[in-house]
Amino acid sequence: MSICFYPCAYDADQNLYTVMRAAGDESGDVEFSLCNANGVELLCALGLAPEPTGVLPIEAFRNQLTAALRRRLGQRSPQLAPDEQAEPGKMTVIFLGRTEGYVERRLGELMERVQRARVIGATHFGWG
Repeated sequence: MSICFYPCAYDADQNLYTVMRAAGDESGDVEFSLCNANGVELLCALGLAPEPTGVLPIEAFRNQLTAALRRRLGQRSPQLAPDEQAEPGKMTVIFLGRTEGYVERRLGELMERVQRARVIGATHFGWG
């Protein structure tokens, strides 16, 4: 399972959101996916949790992101050790851990994607 962050364009006539893709190489990529635990951590940092899915106008999303980055200035999220939960007859859940400063780094990467999404004409940014 994962949480994706992605740009989209809203068509008011059809009341329809279309996920946008950047043309070209990977450097033009405007969306990314995170495991549920890391995705929820980003949503919490953005003040968007516990909403597992949603879409905001791109400027409102950028404002949430800017506020999250400002709140975390001079801070680094802690390193988290890998963890495995295994019980007989049940699914094994493995968390690969997280490096120190992971959340802040991902917020920065998300801001870069929002800026690229604006260039390609995105009107909204979603997650889910």
